[in-house]
Amino acid sequence: MKPFHLTLTICGLLAVTSCSLDERIAASSERLERQFASLKTWENLPHRTISWEQAVVMMKRNNLDYINTRKRIEKAEREELSVYTDLIPGASYYAHMNRALGDLTDEVNSDDLTQNLNITFYLPSLTQLPYRVYASKATTFAARKAAEGKERELISKLYVLQRKQDIERRRQALEKQQPEQQELEQAYKTLHKDDSAAQWNEIAQLLGDYSARWSILPASVPKFHWSRYKKLTGSLDQLVVCKLAMELEQARMRQYSIALRYLPTLNLNLYSPSLFSSSGGTYSGTFLDMDDTKLNMSLSYSFDTQLRTWNNYRDSKDEYEQKQRAMVGTLMDYKQKLQTLRSSMDEYAAWKSYMHKQMEHLRSAPAANAAEFIQNEQTLHSMQKELLSQEATALESEAALILQYGLR
Repeated sequence: MKPFHLTLTICGLLAVTSCSLDERIAASSERLERQFASLKTWENLPHRTISWEQAVVMMKRNNLDYINTRKRIEKAEREELSVYTDLIPGASYYAHMNRALGDLTDEVNSDDLTQNLNITFYLPSLTQLPYRVYASKATTFAARKAAEGKERELISKLYVLQRKQDIERRRQALEKQQPEQQELEQAYKTLHKDDSAAQWNEIAQLLGDYSARWSILPASVPKFHWSRYKKLTGSLDQLVVCKLAMELEQARMRQYSIALRYLPTLNLNLYSPSLFSSSGGTYSGTFLDMDDTKLNMSLSYSFDTQLRTWNNYRDSKDEYEQKQRAMVGTLMDYKQKLQTLRSSMDEYAAWKSYMHKQMEHLRSAPAANAAEFIQNEQTLHSMQKELLSQEATALESEAALILQYGLR
């Protein structure tokens, strides 16, 4: 390589890396300003309706929380694989040039370079390897269950937001049936304008897309059937059980990892000279040979004379036992919560059935005169409003059951 070309390359690298912080911040700020200017407010966005299946697919593709859980799975899987890939020998290249300043004007050739291609072997401690394999598998399992839980949580939120939209749409349609209520209806819309914008923002955030005012087609949303969930409330969902079991296992693993310190450390080291070496044109070639490759084995043991390991072990053991005892309270909380949900949903289902029967009776009963007919219609209207109001209240219980057992 000519000295001029070498100097030019170095100067180019320095010019690139010397770009000032102010310039980078200014460029980034300009991009953010353009992005801000391109965004539309809620009132100016187009209204788009999608099906429930499309909404779930969009959410899985764009929601940042869900993407992060998937990334954690990928990271855990890579860590699990690295337990084995770390056993693959590594390779490294090293080059060195040493010349007098007065000779830099001459052309650089291979005689001026010292080069080495080395291989390295990593052999983990045999006493720690089984634990590392087990721990990596446990981390991957926990990451997958966390992703399932996050998906269930997001679907529960999306279900509630869609149902709120649907209830509000039906409430407005009900109010339009009484012309004298139009002024009150307009006032209600004005008062709850900010609520609509906030609701849109929640849906857009869940879907990970702010390009439109999204609505989910009500007919495409899976129906919530209390009769199905009622049968499930007698036991915990498997995802919840796995979560609790993993909490116990993590506490047990901490105790186990400390106990391993009492085992002797057995280390293996495989040493090899350079796979290839070249030194200033004096010699070059491959130097890997079975006689040159050495296997070193060492055994070490540290006595816990200060009882630090023992104290840590006792603390971890106590923590594990406390976790087991506390799990009884956690299970009781779940049981009480499910009992409360079951009672609440039973009461709502019974009340809803009674209201529908009463409304059916009012519709079928003949009115004696016009005044009675108007009174019946007004009563029906009030009952429909109360049904919508209680349906909105029951959404909280439905969301809790969906979070517990999934949308079925």
